[in-house]
Amino acid sequence: MGLNNLMTGRINEVLIHYFQKFGVDAQPVIEKNFSFIMLDVAETERDVIDQANGYTASQPAFADADPVVIKLTPVIKDLLSVLDEMKAYYDTRGYVDDDFAKGKQLHTKLLSANLAYETVATQYFTNLQKLGNERRLAELQKLKDLDQLIRYNALKFMIDAEATAIEMDEQGITAENVLKLDVTKFKAKYDIMTADLSALMTLSKDKKQIQKEGVNSFSIENYVGSATEVKAAASKIIERINKKEPVSDSDLQGQFLDTTDGTPENFNYQLSKAIERYNEMN
Repeated sequence: MGLNNLMTGRINEVLIHYFQKFGVDAQPVIEKNFSFIMLDVAETERDVIDQANGYTASQPAFADADPVVIKLTPVIKDLLSVLDEMKAYYDTRGYVDDDFAKGKQLHTKLLSANLAYETVATQYFTNLQKLGNERRLAELQKLKDLDQLIRYNALKFMIDAEATAIEMDEQGITAENVLKLDVTKFKAKYDIMTADLSALMTLSKDKKQIQKEGVNSFSIENYVGSATEVKAAASKIIERINKKEPVSDSDLQGQFLDTTDGTPENFNYQLSKAIERYNEMN
């Protein structure tokens, strides 16, 4: 989990910060009045790389994840090595001495290292998701067998809401091209999620079931409220498409797409809040 957080967190942040400044083409974009502070990945955050590699030798083995972690370790270290070189170069303003000669070489090195990293990282995240899905489906079956129907429907909603988000992601849909969404495929996932929510809303009012499962009624209420916002966010996407109403340029250029109605970004934002509420359920 620590490795996953490092990759989706700080490493991602450093790369985005760099590529936003210099672009992703073979030749870096260098502005006339150049000014740049290179971000870095702290040494304390890197411990998880070797830790994750060490875990592959312990039991139980995760057949899908372990080989990818072994491949990922040297690739991440190569990437960090280039980023460290860049940090030193830009902190010491080496570009003043050589008119960006080394900066251009490092840009080429980073493009290559990042490509290798992204290739293995994609495999890693896919396998991690598969592993997580297998565990959650096993948990789902266990809850059903124990007649823990509130917890069962709460988890099922979350799984099916994530499937709705994945559908948009696989179609490459963002606020910018939301009207291109294949509504038939989207609605197939949306309808399952909606049915989950309906069942959960009914069960959340069943005092006997709440008592039987020993769940906190306040935390269920919070989760149902959040799940309702997720469903509403999906409904607003369908409404936007039905009205053929693209997201405005001002919204697209703003920094608050996660609060703009009828966008995948808003759906994902509401889903992340629902996941937090789910994790608080007891």
